[in-house]
Parts: sequence; structure tokens; C-alpha cells
Amino acid sequence: MKTTLSERDGNTVKLAVEVSTDELQEAFDDRLKHLSREVRIPGFRPGKAPVSMVRQRLGDETILVDAIEESMGGWFAQGAAELELEPVDRPQIDLETEMPELDKPLSFMATVTVMPELVLGEYKGVEAQKDPSEATDEEVDAQVDRLRNELAELRPVTERAAQMGDFVTADFHATLEGKAVEGLEATDFAFELGGNRMFSAIEGQLVGMNPGEEKTFPFELPEGFPDEMGGKSVDFTIALKEVKEKVLPGVSDQWASEVSEFATLLELRQEIRNRIGVAKAQSSDQLFRARAIKAAADNATIDLPDVVVREQAEELFADFARSIESQGGSIEGYAEVSGISVEQIIEDMKPTAANNVKTGLVLDAVAKAESVAATDEEVDAVIVQMAAVGKVDAKSFENRLRKTGRIQALRDQIVRDKAAEFIVTNAVAVQKAPKASTRKPSGPGPSATAASEPEASEPTTPEDA
Repeated sequence: MKTTLSERDGNTVKLAVEVSTDELQEAFDDRLKHLSREVRIPGFRPGKAPVSMVRQRLGDETILVDAIEESMGGWFAQGAAELELEPVDRPQIDLETEMPELDKPLSFMATVTVMPELVLGEYKGVEAQKDPSEATDEEVDAQVDRLRNELAELRPVTERAAQMGDFVTADFHATLEGKAVEGLEATDFAFELGGNRMFSAIEGQLVGMNPGEEKTFPFELPEGFPDEMGGKSVDFTIALKEVKEKVLPGVSDQWASEVSEFATLLELRQEIRNRIGVAKAQSSDQLFRARAIKAAADNATIDLPDVVVREQAEELFADFARSIESQGGSIEGYAEVSGISVEQIIEDMKPTAANNVKTGLVLDAVAKAESVAATDEEVDAVIVQMAAVGKVDAKSFENRLRKTGRIQALRDQIVRDKAAEFIVTNAVAVQKAPKASTRKPSGPGPSATAASEPEASEPTTPEDA
């Protein structure tokens, strides 16, 4: 088979493909053999009629057309691979002759959109912001205060009115034109004033009331209230029964020993400081990694075809829909409640999709430039790890991956992860966000994608097969 690049206009290419008579004959014979197992001929059981009789009954023209239709995809893929092209959608095929013949080569033109060439920019030594990981005194104080609040004592208040921050117990009900409003009645309902468990307008009415007092006041129901009651004004009656104030324990060595395993407050604060530091260090490392990879991606140049971005956006949408369904909902319900159509959701996901595709291509290009590869030992280690997470036998899991053709995808992901690690290892950490790079990629290349792209996410291990 001969393949030549006939024409190129941006991301659209035309391939001129010529299939030899030997290859055409081979496709014809394979199709005839397959049809002979399906065609029913009187006097013969299915699949038992002589091939020559099946050929005579169907006719060479019909068989050849079927053979070409069945083989065209493979011929095109072979031709694209020979020219090292990466198609991103289905090709448009145009035969040069209306009726091909077995004894003549078959020629066709294939027009298809291909992945454009990515031009790497600076990826070694990119600057990325590195957040501090040390815990501040304010953060330690906040954790100590949180612990004090969790262990605070609630004491009844009798000598003053209710105020914000108090815990109250009340009965309440609402009526509209003398009829009770469903969902707006309760007995011994306990909540914190200012804790957002009750409407703020109602909390404001309770401030200044004393236990034993009752108050009725107009209250406008918020929009979205059930039974189309939103926006209507009801008569709201609330009876305050009890008020308690939060009394925080004093901070001392004794308190520290009572609430923790440490004998002194200093030891407790140091433990809190260490825990905050560990958490901040992990977060800082993850953000630095993402920022470094994004910086390398921002420095690269590529004009992504819309079909590629659309396909990735649809994959993101499918993941989003599965997430909603796993929680008992549906994407249709989400669209109805949010007022956003499915098409608009996909459209909104395109910037993230474009960033994901570009980042992946940049990692591939870095891997190629730095001769990064995945060893068999690394692939085996990941398979064992994935099998352990899924609690399945590693060998059986590997066989499943091979049968489904996902071993190569796993290897490709390892290479991308190693390329990402190369970028991060060689990145320069700065305390403040660096200015946007003005260095352009070397060599000619397509126009750059939008400058404001979402932050790149950290590459992940392939999902379970």
C-alpha cells in the first residue's frame, strides 16, 4: 500500500492512498470466506455451501464493495501511521473510481483532522510559587480555640436576655390566613443564635427576648420554599423556653492534660503546630507540582482542534454525570434545578478540557525530549499496587489489562507521571507567584491557546480496568 500526503491546511490533511491488487484480493477473499458462513443457499446447511457457489450467487461486485467498506478503516489507519499522523475524528473517504475492480489497484483520498504539532517552550527551570509550610501562631491559636469550643460548657442564663452566640430552646409555628404552614412548626427546637440553623430574620427577633416570652411577627418566606409558598408573608410565632451561654474553659497546663495526652500546654501547642505543618507541607507540595506543570504547559504552543476539546469535555461531563448518579441523583435533575442545559454544561467544561489535553500533550513532548520511558518493572509495580487497591489477584488483573489493551495506556500514564516529575524536580520555587513568562517557544508553530487556562491537575494513576 502506498500513502502520500496530498494536501495540508492547518489541522486538516488529505491522504492519497493506493491499495495494491494483492491487498485488494486478500480483502476480497477474507470477506467471501466470512459471507460463506452467513449466506443461506437452498440444499445446504448454513456455512456448508461451496465458496464458489456463494461467490456466484452474490457476485464479485457485491463482495468487493463489502470488502472495501470493511477494510477501509484499517487501510486508512495504516496510511496515517506510515505518515506519523494522529487523526482526531473520522475521515471523509472519496474513491477515485465509482466501481473498483479486483485486477486494478484501489485509489482513494482521505480527508481528516489531525492533532497539530505541539511546540515546547521552557520546561526546565520554570518558576512556580511555593507556599510556606510552617504553622503560624494564629493557626495554632485557632486550633486551640476550636478545641475549647468543642469542650465548652453550656450554662443556663436567667439574669439577661438572649444574645447572639447563645444556645436557645424554643417552640414555634407559622400560619397563613389562619392556617398552619407545613414545615414551619417545632417543639423544643434547640439551636445557636448566629449558627445558621434558623433564618437570620427569626434569629434577630429572638435577640433581646427572655425565657418564657412569646412573640408573633410577620415573616416573608424565602424563594424556593416548598408548595409555591416562596415570597409569601406568614405570621410567625415563637416562644422562647430556655437560654444557655457558652462558657469556654480556661487555657492552662491542667486543661491541656485533661483534653490530651500531653502534660503541659506548651507540649499540646507544639503537637498542634507539627500537625498543621505536615498538612500544609503536603498541600504546598501538591500546589507547587500543579503550578510547575501549568507553567510548562503555558509556555508551550498548540492550536487544539475543537473536535478534540469537545471530546474531552464530553468525557468530563460523563464523569460528572456518574458522580451525580452515585449520590442518587440524575444529570437531568441537576440541569433542571440549576437551570443550565446539558449542552451548556459541556460548553462550560471546554476550558478545563482544553487545559487537560494540552497538559497531557506537553508531558508527552517532555518525555520524548528527555527520553523518558517506563520500564517493565515499573509497569509491574503499578499493576501490583492497583490490584492491591482493588483486592484482586495481580496476575489475573494483569491478564485483564492485556486482553482489553490497557497495558499500553498504563505504560503511557507512567511516562507522563515521570515527565511531570522531571518538570517539578527542575522547577524553581518562589515565594510569590512569578510573572507570566515572555519567552516564546523556539521554531515555528501554530498560534497559542487562550492565556487564561485553569490550573493543571496532577497526573493520576490509570483507573481500574
